[in-house]
Amino acid sequence: MAEKKVTPTIEEMVTDLIDGDKLKNFLDFNDFLKNNRFAKAKTAKNSCTWAVKHKNMNICSLRVRNDHWYITYFKGFTRKKWFDKCEKYITDELKQFILDNININTAPGICCGGVQNVTILGEKFANVCHCHPLWVNSPNGKALDYAKELVLIGKNIVTE
Repeated sequence: MAEKKVTPTIEEMVTDLIDGDKLKNFLDFNDFLKNNRFAKAKTAKNSCTWAVKHKNMNICSLRVRNDHWYITYFKGFTRKKWFDKCEKYITDELKQFILDNININTAPGICCGGVQNVTILGEKFANVCHCHPLWVNSPNGKALDYAKELVLIGKNIVTE
């Protein structure tokens, strides 16, 4: 009888890829997702990328590579819905955090879905990644709190 291959957990996978405070913050965010009952699904067999979903809708993705971890927000359906409905949920500080983390892509061909010129929360941006307009790199401290808040806002919007 063939031995069944055991898939490593997220925690096991990232422990080999990041360390120190980055690992601590990633695990904190992962625990937050578990505690708030978000579903996570690996997006590719040989990558360290997971889709985070609520009611089968993408809220964000987690990525680990090159000694960093990233959260990308609002792929697909939730992108337009989120930007259209989020203002009632956000403070001025969170709005500034969002605007500071818009995923501007200046290298053609890097973004999987192309780039677009868009207005986000009243600000005009050129060359925003179509797939992941919001990209947060290895958040810590207040940025980690904002990252969690954005996930909860996404959950509220999907539930509306």
